[in-house]
Amino acid sequence: TMYADIVKALGGRQIFGSGSRRINLMDEVERGLPTRSYSVIAEALDLTPDEEDRLLQVSLRTRARWKQRKRLDPAISDRLVRLARIFALAIDVLESQEHAVAWLREPSDALGGRTPLEVVTTDVGAERVTNMLYQMEHGIYA
Repeated sequence: TMYADIVKALGGRQIFGSGSRRINLMDEVERGLPTRSYSVIAEALDLTPDEEDRLLQVSLRTRARWKQRKRLDPAISDRLVRLARIFALAIDVLESQEHAVAWLREPSDALGGRTPLEVVTTDVGAERVTNMLYQMEHGIYA
């Protein structure tokens, strides 16, 4: 399921542990996601420090302090899940992590020359990128 794919994009069982119990993302976000789930997705997307600043709206200095913390705050966790959701969908539609990353980094005419990764910083942008992916999945090229 898409839900499982989102959890996987955030590091899956290795990060969340929890044995056979289904991971409840809503609870996890409210508590704050494990800091390590952020490292997993930042690495998978090969994010630059600038991209991390923009996507999570958090400075490098603040991120440096995360090393001492087990969990992120809920607002950042929310942004991280939004990113993971789009990443998971892109992997699903484009059938590989490599293709998903390339697509997310490709400037798009539909986005006024910006990349999907640039616009997912807002909810409206994330919605737009999600719709583009659904259209691709159903063979309608936006």
